Amino acid sequence: MSQPPDANPFTSPHGDNQSPPEMSSMPAGLAMAVLLGMLLTLLQVLEFFVIGYHSTAQQFSLLLGAILTLAISSGLLRHSSSIWAIARYYFLFHGMTATGFCLMAFFYLKPMLAIGSGLIQAAFCVAIFLALGNSRVRQYHLLECPACHHINSGGDDLLCLQRRCVRCGFRW
Repeated sequence: MSQPPDANPFTSPHGDNQSPPEMSSMPAGLAMAVLLGMLLTLLQVLEFFVIGYHSTAQQFSLLLGAILTLAISSGLLRHSSSIWAIARYYFLFHGMTATGFCLMAFFYLKPMLAIGSGLIQAAFCVAIFLALGNSRVRQYHLLECPACHHINSGGDDLLCLQRRCVRCGFRW
C-alpha cells in the first residue's frame, strides 16, 4: 500500500482532529460576574479588618455579607436557574442597600471611607447584576426553552424552579 506523499501517518482515521476542542463552556459574562463577586468579597473582608475592629456593632454584619457574597458568587458556577435567580436578586438588593448606605453616610457627614465603600460596592453589584442578565449567561443557567429555544428569564415562581417560555408558553 502506498500512501500519498502529503498524507500524515499520525492523523486519526475517524477524523476527530478537525477542530480544536472548546477551551471553556463558561460565558464571558459569567466569568466576569464571578470574578467581580470574588473581588467584592475581598473588599468586604478588608472592610471587616478596617472598620470592624473600631466598631463592634458592625463586625458580624460585615463578615456575614462577605460570606454570603462568596457563597453566591461561587454558586454561580453551577448550571442552576434558581442559583442564577438568587444571585440576581441578591446583587440587586445589595446594590440598592449600598447606594442607600452611601447616601446616608453623605447626608450625616460620615468619613469619605464610608461613602467610597458604598459607591464601590454599588458599582460592583450593578456590574454583576448586568452581567448576569446576558443571554449567554441565562442559557448557561438553563433558562432556554427546550421547545422553541428562546432564551428568557421568566419563571413561574420567584426562584425559577418552574419555568415558562414567554414566546410559546411551554413549561419545563
